[in-house]
Amino acid sequence: MNWDKAREKAGKFEIRKSWQYLLYITVVLPAVLFLLAYLLRDSAFGVSLGRIFHTYGLYVSSPIPNLDLFNGTGVLGLVILAALAVWAVRRRDWADLGITLALGAANALYFAMGWNYALLPMLNLMGNPF
Repeated sequence: MNWDKAREKAGKFEIRKSWQYLLYITVVLPAVLFLLAYLLRDSAFGVSLGRIFHTYGLYVSSPIPNLDLFNGTGVLGLVILAALAVWAVRRRDWADLGITLALGAANALYFAMGWNYALLPMLNLMGNPF
């Protein structure tokens, strides 16, 4: 493999669309956190990463707001989705808007069905990190 070509190609990679940001926020970052937490689940750092994964999912990724007093889960996720959709509309990029809304709907389904809690038993959230 030619490393110079790979570096050049990676250097040209840019995120320019709403759906790319949404995919990064709702899939890539949580997947990296989950993978690291899973691989390191028997260590204190792995327990901390597992807790960060769970908290990130509830407060940042989830587009389903829970407005109970002192809860606020999902509010930031809904704001991010709405902002990215508005950004696509302002650019009049209808394909981008459609993909962004489809990804947002799939993400909402993921949280509405509780599938995010199906991943938690694989992590060591209750481990003693000290």
